[in-house]
Amino acid sequence: MRRRRVPDHSWALEPDPLLALARRELAFYARTCDRARRLHYVTELGALLTTSMTVVAAGLHAPAWLTALIAGGAVFFTGVRQLFSPGSRWVLAARARETLRRALDRYLLLPEPERDVAARQSLQTLIEEVGANELREWSEAQGRRPEPPVPATGA
Repeated sequence: MRRRRVPDHSWALEPDPLLALARRELAFYARTCDRARRLHYVTELGALLTTSMTVVAAGLHAPAWLTALIAGGAVFFTGVRQLFSPGSRWVLAARARETLRRALDRYLLLPEPERDVAARQSLQTLIEEVGANELREWSEAQGRRPEPPVPATGA
């Protein structure tokens, strides 16, 4: 049975819920950025290594099964790169994280008495804009991805 994830609204119970929300969003984008960066490096290095090894294996007249296995690894890493686009995901998350970090810093640099309605509204608007922009850019990237071919039915 699949468990449904309950949204975390614990930030709303904090003394400054907007500040807590901004920190939660910043942490999310930091984790996403790090995860995408690691996946990007793994897929790029994996593709580079396996394509290079395929050429070497073929040049050394390695058994066909070994050369095919290594070439299959190259196809796998290329597929992961195409499917998950970790490089572009890394850039999107890093941009969102940096925008949020700067806005949060500006908010925190204000003395508490100056964190008025206008300052809070500015931070809240930016948090919402970052989320909307990130979602829009991600969905546009998904729209540029070619549709997989539909298998032909034999008649």
